[in-house]
Amino acid sequence: MIKSHPTEQMLRAFAANELPLPLAVGVSAHCELCPECAARVTMWEAQLAEALEAAPLPDQAEPGLDAMLAMIVQQPLPELVAVPQPSPQLEVAGQHYRLPRVLARYQSPKWRHFGPVRQHSLPLGELGVRASLLHIDAGGAIPEHTHQGYELTLLLAGSMQDGEQHYGAGDFIWRDSRHAHSPQTIDGCLCYTVQDAPIQFTKGLSRLLNGISGHLY
Repeated sequence: MIKSHPTEQMLRAFAANELPLPLAVGVSAHCELCPECAARVTMWEAQLAEALEAAPLPDQAEPGLDAMLAMIVQQPLPELVAVPQPSPQLEVAGQHYRLPRVLARYQSPKWRHFGPVRQHSLPLGELGVRASLLHIDAGGAIPEHTHQGYELTLLLAGSMQDGEQHYGAGDFIWRDSRHAHSPQTIDGCLCYTVQDAPIQFTKGLSRLLNGISGHLY
């Protein structure tokens, strides 16, 4: 059962196409896994569409614009035939994972390997916000760290323990500078992550990585 969701404000911003691309992809993937949030996005989209329809047209509309719009609306819609598509699969560390449709094109990532952690940067960066696929092997953990900005972790498959919280597929986990944590997994997990600043390791030898952490997110 999914217990961690985007905020209502974030769902509404997603419906209005106001989120940075990496966050929008994360919300879209979460909604594919979470019927509850998908329904709320549909509700917000309907309300935004009603508000748009109710908005008055500019006083100086081009001549014939109303007639042209009416003609377009009256055109019959083409008959669409749904073609079943195979579920996109990603294989890593001997495991096969189903990807949400919005991430389907990234079935063959080029992993960077750091101990039990594999990371692949996605070409979704926007205004300093970066996105990655992250895989943690069974029994693996990320050393304790905090954040200079925010971090979204969407658990795509598997399970994760973060402090006293246990997360499963679909959980939308938000962390920022208030949090110091060390996520770990017993069975392995695949995540979609978004960060707007490098992380800061807080304990042990991993702190030596802070000088190059800008290359790791």
